[in-house]
Amino acid sequence: MDYSRVTLDDGVSLSVYESGKRGIPLLFIHGCSCDHTFLAPQIEHFEEQRRVFALDLRGHGASDKPEGDYTFARLADDLAEVAQKRDWPPVVAVGHSMGGMVALELAMRHPGLVAAVACLDSTVLTPPGRPTRMHSLLEGLRSSAWEGYFRRYFESSFEPEDDPERKQAILVRMLATPQHVVVSIFEQWRLADGAAAARACRVPFLYVASSRPRMDVAQLRELCPQLVAAQVAGSGHFLTLEVPDQVNAMLERFLGISGL
Repeated sequence: MDYSRVTLDDGVSLSVYESGKRGIPLLFIHGCSCDHTFLAPQIEHFEEQRRVFALDLRGHGASDKPEGDYTFARLADDLAEVAQKRDWPPVVAVGHSMGGMVALELAMRHPGLVAAVACLDSTVLTPPGRPTRMHSLLEGLRSSAWEGYFRRYFESSFEPEDDPERKQAILVRMLATPQHVVVSIFEQWRLADGAAAARACRVPFLYVASSRPRMDVAQLRELCPQLVAAQVAGSGHFLTLEVPDQVNAMLERFLGISGL
């Protein structure tokens, strides 16, 4: 494994992983309160075949966690800056959960850096009632009891068939994220709608849903006609860890039919 640090122009230092030597690279982007290891089964699978990049977004994992706004645009611009500093070629941006939103934002803001996008159970389009629900949740996340609100919110992301020990390990790891990072991201989520980024997407686009889809995939296809949609069996939101073989096979098929 080849880990290094990249210092951005604003002084924030990010932990970056690079591996492999061949082909169009895959850039793996983790979700809220996660880190790149939440995509470890995909990284380990694909680095045997092609170049792979991954990193911990600002506020997460081994990267710096400054105060400030954690908008999708900022996170996408961070990725673009790393790509420029490391001289990366155009990538297939593969994002889980919030990472999918960041991948689409990267494709919209820096189209020359993205050859294709894959969103893994990302809530790209705003479900009905989300702003109201998020407003109530944010009150709890800003309080001294924020960890309980956070845990209850993400517990609903699991399905009965998910491995219970893995579920508890995931929740414990996610709770290591600082409160100020969590609050800022959920403030972004309260009003975020990826319709503009989806409509602007011109590259091949894969969407993989969990057993219980988080949004209307048919509506997403109306915005992005080239969409390839798929759904895993027997997994909640953390499909990258729960059913990695299914996810890897879908990514492989998407890359193949897209000529990547």
